[in-house]
Amino acid sequence: MPHASNDVSSTMPKAMQIASRIETAILNNEYKQGEFLPSQKELGDKYDASSRSLREAFKVLEAKGLIEVSQGKKAYVKTNRLDQYVESLSTSMFSQGSHDSRLNSDLLEVHITLEVSAARELSRSRERGTIVKAMENTLAQMSKDLARIETSGDKEAIEDFQNCDFNFHLTVVNSNNNIVFRSIYNSLSPQLKKVMASLPETLEERRKKVREYGYLVDALRDGLTDLAVAMTLVYTTNLRQKFNATYQEEESR
Repeated sequence: MPHASNDVSSTMPKAMQIASRIETAILNNEYKQGEFLPSQKELGDKYDASSRSLREAFKVLEAKGLIEVSQGKKAYVKTNRLDQYVESLSTSMFSQGSHDSRLNSDLLEVHITLEVSAARELSRSRERGTIVKAMENTLAQMSKDLARIETSGDKEAIEDFQNCDFNFHLTVVNSNNNIVFRSIYNSLSPQLKKVMASLPETLEERRKKVREYGYLVDALRDGLTDLAVAMTLVYTTNLRQKFNATYQEEESR
């Protein structure tokens, strides 16, 4: 299995890196509910970031309901929990009778939020060994399925790879001790699985996915929280981009 490198996080957009680090600080109560975040200048110096990257990071955090930004004032922390954001998206989905591209987009946002949160917590858990082993087994099966796809390209091998791919994500999310999060995710799982399976994927993209999952497993095993979060954001962001490209193309026809 490839060895995880801290350089991997550099593939993530700067704004997402900053958003992830501030989000982690908020969820860890380093910035408490009702408190102001440091000024944009202070944050810019801390993260070596431009004002544009910070504004984009704030938009991400504001969309999750973690902060609120008023013009001419500092951003302040609205909550130290993601429950309200996740429940709001999932409630919106359940209240609709269909699963159009907008709802599926919300579904992916729930997935990304839950998986990043779960990866962060898993990397810190003293009992992560069993879960990491299960992820290693799933990844090993994905490698075998990939070899079958490379050799024959048959439909069954692709379906087996997709099932393992989804189970890999499921293992990460279900490692989270938050019962509400797990319940929401498992309720959304059938539709999420359909969405993920519907996205086109080249052989090289599958190879890249196996490598990135390997980096994540290494980071989790070694308890490297920042790298585990970065790797989770990298491949979940790739998933979102592929979804947007696929469904925008379909809607433009």
